Amino acid sequence: MFRSDDYDVSGGYCDSDVNSGSDRESMEEGSCYVDIKNKAHGRKLLAELASQRKNGEFLDVVVQVEGRDFPCHRAVLASTTYFKTMLSSNFTESTTKAVQLHGIDSSSFSKILDFLYTGEIRIRKDDVQDVLQTAHMLRFDTILQYCKKFIQDNLCPNNCLGVLRLAHMYDDLSDLKKSARTMTVSNFSDATQDEEFLSLSLEDLLDLLGDEDLKAEDDVVNSVIRWLDHAPESRQTAILKILPEIRLSCVKVSVLRKLESHPTIRDSAECVAKITAAREKHLSGTQVVNVTEKEEARSNRRGVSDNLAIIVGGWKAVNKPHLRDNNESEPLPVHPSPGPLQSIICLDPDNQQYYHIANLPTPVNGYMGVANAGEHLYVTGGREKRLIGKGPHPSPSRQAFRYHFPSDMWLRLPDIPLGRAGHQSVVVDGKLLLVGGDTEETSLVTMDCYDPDEAAWIKLPVPPTLFTQSFTKMTMTAFGDNVVFITVTPTESERLFNLCVHLFDVKTNGWRKADTFFGNAWAMVPDVFLPTSSNGKLYIRAVYTATSHYSEQFIFDDEKETLNCDDKQYFIDDFLRARREYHYFSTKGKEIVDTISNYGSGNNYFPKKCAPLPFALFGQSFLEIHKSRVGWYCRDLAVLKEEDE
Repeated sequence: MFRSDDYDVSGGYCDSDVNSGSDRESMEEGSCYVDIKNKAHGRKLLAELASQRKNGEFLDVVVQVEGRDFPCHRAVLASTTYFKTMLSSNFTESTTKAVQLHGIDSSSFSKILDFLYTGEIRIRKDDVQDVLQTAHMLRFDTILQYCKKFIQDNLCPNNCLGVLRLAHMYDDLSDLKKSARTMTVSNFSDATQDEEFLSLSLEDLLDLLGDEDLKAEDDVVNSVIRWLDHAPESRQTAILKILPEIRLSCVKVSVLRKLESHPTIRDSAECVAKITAAREKHLSGTQVVNVTEKEEARSNRRGVSDNLAIIVGGWKAVNKPHLRDNNESEPLPVHPSPGPLQSIICLDPDNQQYYHIANLPTPVNGYMGVANAGEHLYVTGGREKRLIGKGPHPSPSRQAFRYHFPSDMWLRLPDIPLGRAGHQSVVVDGKLLLVGGDTEETSLVTMDCYDPDEAAWIKLPVPPTLFTQSFTKMTMTAFGDNVVFITVTPTESERLFNLCVHLFDVKTNGWRKADTFFGNAWAMVPDVFLPTSSNGKLYIRAVYTATSHYSEQFIFDDEKETLNCDDKQYFIDDFLRARREYHYFSTKGKEIVDTISNYGSGNNYFPKKCAPLPFALFGQSFLEIHKSRVGWYCRDLAVLKEEDE
């Protein structure tokens, strides 16, 4: 039966009546022709050859692999480059009826041979590497590409080390090698649980440990210990080459003790000395002496942050706010939980995990001031209950506490002279200064100072007009021996703001200031981020609080007492910041923060959102601190889960 879908027919017609038996000249003159392409013919031919192979008909060669015979057609084999070369007249195999293949898996060859006859092959996880190796040896690129795609699609932390080792064997698997290495480094803890890791050579292990994109140094050490224990006798001296690849300054004290007690370490005085020095540095909070510049430069891997986001107190919401089904921008209402958070938690941006640090030793639950001084956190003021409605509200608290991070100990300080809530706090020259917020007795902006040497709150000179003027934004930070107040004040022009830096020298009690004008076409109120300092200069980033994601950077030069816009707009540091998103309860509107963002260096304002909290939160205090200064590596903290709090 003629099937139109099996044929392509094309042709032309002429005036003369010419049949298919006409000579070439008459065909050309009359332009009469018909081209027929039978699409089914190739399929039928392939099916016929497969049938002949199955029935043992017209087979003229036998391929022998691992003791198995594979009778087949010489012509079918010669359709591949490998066998066409082998069966040519220049080789012995061209005249023999049996061809032997060595170093090839017979099951894989059987699948490849079936593919030649049928165009179909089934690749499984348990045989894909054998099929790939066979296809590579037989130079069968089509099946090689199938195997590569199959491996790529099924790449996971449990098999990436095996894939990496496989890719090392072949030059044409460079893309697969890159993907496997990236997954191994990104999921080092899970990847090294595979038995494949234990059989790595020292050279391959060092290659992985030297990767600058590794982040979890504790996992690195634990994996190294497992590798050493797998063959302790043959790997006893390997630690001398391995230890320089470990960033000891980023390893927790508990893990350092585990490494320090390992038999291979105890046999090396040099290794013991390095690990002991790193451990003592963490416990004492001081810098290790006699560290070379090379060692100091390699203290952290690429992308590893020294930042830590601290969140203190606040109240939880039962559910996170989310958008309505019709994609409206207004979120669904959420209802606050009756209980407070009543603890200090933190976010480690390296692994995007939240941890529980300590419980608050006070019934005050939110709106507290938080400041950092080395291994200490100061927690001051706040309110016992959340603000609902217009009031009247209970007076803010006068309580003050100091928390020692490494020992997990609280110290009650003398009460603040004036109860405060929602204020800012900073430590300069060892002294704690509190500014602004809601106070008990006055609507003016005031400042209190606690001197730990005297264990008392001391009086400061009468503040300047800074505390009587009206401003839109104020940010307080430390800068050397100065407390810096950065204010943003609108001007008569709708699109212009005044940025002012006020400096209070804690030692001399003197005041200085510098200001400049700035603005942009959007005319949105800017939000001044916590600045960073370097080489006697203060770098201030002002970000406009709109969807424009536009920012500017200003430099305050302490020596010249000038404040100017940074033309290069090179942001010298990365930092974390709480992103405040406004949602509404069924009763009164309240502010909820359920996310923290990482603001990286660059020319524009493009925050990278960090892992969301397990619960929505409002009324909390936020602070960015440094792991290396607070004693982060001295303790093992529990990962925060919603049911834990």
